[in-house]
Amino acid sequence: MIQTYFTQIKRIIDQYAATSFVLEAQMHFEMRPGDQGYLTGTLIFADDSKLHFSEYLDQAGEVVDKLMYTYHYQDTDNQLIFRYDNALHKPALPSVAHKHLPTQIIAVPAPTLDEVLAEIATMRGWV
Repeated sequence: MIQTYFTQIKRIIDQYAATSFVLEAQMHFEMRPGDQGYLTGTLIFADDSKLHFSEYLDQAGEVVDKLMYTYHYQDTDNQLIFRYDNALHKPALPSVAHKHLPTQIIAVPAPTLDEVLAEIATMRGWV
């Protein structure tokens, strides 16, 4: 199941890498003991902004759970544009799943990598 998930992510990344607005795409997939997996990567876009992403996965039966994720999007000066993650905060946030913006943190459902890439493409006017 996790290997199938990795294949789906690779397909999504490859689709975006074939566009004119992605300059470079790197990704790494790693199987871990106990039916777990880890993926990480970076996409560099035409405006030199970057998306760094990682997911820690656990297979429970027929379901792949995303135990940890971060999708960190930054501009060419390495300044935060947004970051989705499910890291715990002190003081606690109202929701584990949240989105960091330059001036605030908001509760949002956990996105998929495909949704994050679509958000970036729309935000930048590339689609």
